[in-house]
Amino acid sequence: MISRLPYELLSAILEEVAYSNAQEIQQYTYGVDSTSTNGKAQRVLRGHVANDSVRWLSTDAIRQVNTQWHDWACQYALRDLYIRRWRGSERWTQSRKLDSIHGCPSRDVFYRDPYCSLRKTVDLFTKYPSLGSSVRRIFFDGFYGVETNTMILQVLKYCDELDLVSLPWTTLRYGSGEDWSRLLGSRDDGTALTSLELLAVDLKQSQITDHGRHVDKHPLDSPTVNFGHLQRLKLSGSSNLMPVNDDDLIAISRTARLRELHITGTTSVTTKGLVALGRASEDTLRVLEHSPLSDDGFEHPNASCTDDGSHLCEEIVHCPHLRDLAISLPTICGDLFSNTSVNWVGDVQIRAAGICGQSGRLDKAVEARQAFFNSLSQARALIQAQRKRGVVLNIEIFVDHLIFEPSKSLVHADLSVGEILSAGTWPELPDPSFKGPYGQTGQYGKDERAYQCISEDEFVVGLRKGYISF
Repeated sequence: MISRLPYELLSAILEEVAYSNAQEIQQYTYGVDSTSTNGKAQRVLRGHVANDSVRWLSTDAIRQVNTQWHDWACQYALRDLYIRRWRGSERWTQSRKLDSIHGCPSRDVFYRDPYCSLRKTVDLFTKYPSLGSSVRRIFFDGFYGVETNTMILQVLKYCDELDLVSLPWTTLRYGSGEDWSRLLGSRDDGTALTSLELLAVDLKQSQITDHGRHVDKHPLDSPTVNFGHLQRLKLSGSSNLMPVNDDDLIAISRTARLRELHITGTTSVTTKGLVALGRASEDTLRVLEHSPLSDDGFEHPNASCTDDGSHLCEEIVHCPHLRDLAISLPTICGDLFSNTSVNWVGDVQIRAAGICGQSGRLDKAVEARQAFFNSLSQARALIQAQRKRGVVLNIEIFVDHLIFEPSKSLVHADLSVGEILSAGTWPELPDPSFKGPYGQTGQYGKDERAYQCISEDEFVVGLRKGYISF
C-alpha cells in the first residue's frame, strides 16, 4: 500500500525513516590512547563520521526493498559527496578489549592508501554509471597531483546532474578543454552546473620541484568552454604552484554572467581580474566578496584606476543589482557612495589603504584626510537614503587597522598607545568595542589588544595631537 502513495509523500516518509536510522548509527570514530597516568589504554574520540557515510548506512535497509525505494535511497545518500584524501597514521593493537591492552600498541604501522576514497568512487561510478546522476553537490579535498586530478575528472564525467562542485585549483591546469566543456555545458534538459569553487593551498617544496606537476593544458583557451550558465564562482586560498591569476579570470570573463563572485585569501589575483569579471557580470552580479591575502587585507599594489583609466569606485556602483558587498580596494573616495540608487543591503565592508588621487599618510596629508572624512559623510548620506526606502544598510570602512562606522559616527581601534602618549587624558570616554583588527571576528588571540570605540570628533582630536595615526 505504501508504494502506491504519491512520490512526494513516499519520499517524505522514507526521509523520516532514514533520519531515524541515522540516530542509531555510530556518529564518531575512536582511537586508543595509552599515555594515561595509570598506564592503561583508553578509548579517545577522533572525529565525526562523514555525513555522506552516515546517509549511506542509514538507507541500507531501504535499498533492499524494491527498485523504487532503491533509486530513492541512492538519490538521498549520494546527493552530497565529500571525497577527502586520508591523512594520519594508525597502529594495530594486540586485542579488541581495552582492559587487556598494556603499554603502547604495537609498532607495526597500518598503511592506508590516501587516495582510497577517490579510487573507490571511480570504480563505483565506472561499474554503475547511473549512480552518478544522483549526485548534486560534490567536494574534493586534498587531491593536487596529475593522477588524482585525472580521477576527479573521471568521477565528474558520470555526475551529469551536478549543481555545485568544489575542486582543487590544479584541475584548472590538468583538465582539458573537453573536460571543462563537459562540466560547464548545458544538458539535454536545459540545466547546467551553477556553482564552482576552486580551493588553492601551498604545496611542499618537493611537490613544487616535481616537473611532472608543471602541466598546463590551458582549457580556458578552448572556444567550447563556456561559463555562461555558471551563477556562482568562488576562488579561495593561495598557492605556490601555478595559482589562479588575472589572466584566468579575464579568460573566464569572456563568457561569464555571474550572480555571485567570491575571491578570498589569495595573493595571485588583483583588481585587474576582479574588474574583468565584474564588467562581464555587471547586469547580473548580486554578491561580491574580494578579500585578498596581503598585509592583513589593507595594502595593495594596484592603483585606483584600471588599465583603461576607469575609476574603480565608479566600476563598483555600476552594478545595478549588487546587494551584498565586502571588498578590498587600494583606495576609495566619495564616488563609491555617491549613487543613492544602489541596492546594497545589510552589512557592507570596505577595506582600503588610502584615498583616490591622494598620496601620503592620511594623518599627515591634510587634503587626503579631508577627502577621507568627506567619504564618511557620503557613506552616511547613502545609509540615510536607503533608510528612507525602508532598507537597512550598515557600512564599515577598514583603514590601517581602524574600523569606521559612519552610521554611528564611531571609530573602533586599539587606543592603548594614545592613552600612554596623552598620559591618560585621551580618549576621555572610550566605550568597549566588540570588534577587532579582523572585523566582526574579533581577535585572533595573538598580540592584539582589546578594541575601544570613540566618536569621530574625538578621533580627530587625537589625530591633531599626534595620539593616533593612520
